[in-house]
Amino acid sequence: MNLRSLRLTTLATALAATASLYGLIAVAGTAWGATPAALAQQGPPPGGRAAAMRRFGEMLGKLGLTDAQKTQIKGFMQAARDQNQNVTDPEQRRANFQAALAKVDGVLTPAQRAKFKQLRAEARKDRQTH
Repeated sequence: MNLRSLRLTTLATALAATASLYGLIAVAGTAWGATPAALAQQGPPPGGRAAAMRRFGEMLGKLGLTDAQKTQIKGFMQAARDQNQNVTDPEQRRANFQAALAKVDGVLTPAQRAKFKQLRAEARKDRQTH
């Protein structure tokens, strides 16, 4: 890996961490009374990994998570970010994120799980049509 690639990877990691924070802020914003609709009115997110993490946070904000679930999910996502901090292989990064998603799935109620699955399918469909 050359120096430029390393710098870009480091920048992408920093942006992903920032985006993750904003996604968690969206979850927290819902807990503080902001509705998902109000959060969505902030305008379209920028593209790339940052946008994906923001959309992820917005999806979670629509699930009506309990405080305990929010705490657990924040822990799962932080662990995945920590684990990916020095990982340069995109496939390994994706696998680490998928493992975190499996843990998220494990703390959701059946209704929340169904809603989350529906929201993810809609997000995939939206990405394919744009």
